[in-house]
Amino acid sequence: MCARRNGQLPADMPPNIWRALETLADGNHVAAVWEQWSGDHFDLLRTHFLRDTEKRAGYVPCPLGCGCEHRIHQRANGALVGVCQCDPWNCEDFPVTPAEASLLAWNLPKFARAVSKVFDCDLRETRLPLPMTWQIGAKFSTGVPVFLTIQNERASFCQVVADLVARQRARFILLAPTGRLLDASSRELLAGARAGFFDLESNLVWLPTGKLHPKVRPGELFQPFAPDATEPAPETVFAGIFALIEKLDADESIKDPSVIRVFRLYCGQGLGAQEVATKCGCVKATVLNRLNRIRKATGQDPQELRAYSPYFNKVEEAMTEAKAAYIHRKSLVHDIEERESE
Repeated sequence: MCARRNGQLPADMPPNIWRALETLADGNHVAAVWEQWSGDHFDLLRTHFLRDTEKRAGYVPCPLGCGCEHRIHQRANGALVGVCQCDPWNCEDFPVTPAEASLLAWNLPKFARAVSKVFDCDLRETRLPLPMTWQIGAKFSTGVPVFLTIQNERASFCQVVADLVARQRARFILLAPTGRLLDASSRELLAGARAGFFDLESNLVWLPTGKLHPKVRPGELFQPFAPDATEPAPETVFAGIFALIEKLDADESIKDPSVIRVFRLYCGQGLGAQEVATKCGCVKATVLNRLNRIRKATGQDPQELRAYSPYFNKVEEAMTEAKAAYIHRKSLVHDIEERESE
């Protein structure tokens, strides 16, 4: 008989960072368990959203992948080993480092602030008298509350939805790691309150830097739940950003490649820095220099500006036409002035 599993990933389930959040966020677990659940995202997770509780675990997963757990035993010399607890015993003892035995917890306040920021919310940090549920922000000028709940059972998720609907008595936005717990009952409750549900798995991506990034601009994503809001259209926002980038090209001290060209290739076409350098016939450091200028001018990470790629051609064409019309009008005025002088 195998020893207890203590939150280990089922053998038939692939790693998923959002399921890791649902399953493990309300407890403390060793790094091996977090890594099983989050897979390739583990390093980002540990760097940005896991904290060391400075407590030692009693068990660690079997490194042979048999699914059992090994009790952590400290020998007389202070060394830690994992001892098989299966009956019958079938695994050798193995050394365990202090880091491997340390219990890690999800840094929920930090994660909530990151989600609030990525969705352009006015920050709110209020723990509600509901299990694993917080108000993390308010959206739009109307102050629509944005809640985050982390549940692992359908019944508890539905109960949280019911409680929020009863408490708010007005529209709100509810976020959760995945949409797997949203059933017909919860949908009906949310629809009756004119509230919106969005799962993070479908609406956010993890950048290589560890930052979260929205797949759709927040103003567009949440607009149906705040009809009186007056957020500018993303196309209008991007037109302003594009104008800022064009101003950088007026600096005669900047050699090729121009900032606008790097902007088009990196943000518009989604090429990597090295790919842009190859395309422009320069070294990567030059491209990074141009990206840094873009970052300072706009106040946004160039990677985040890639979200505006659908608007590149339309905005650029509109601005080109506007410039051409301005030059044409100026030429007409000049011709008239010349005729009058004659």
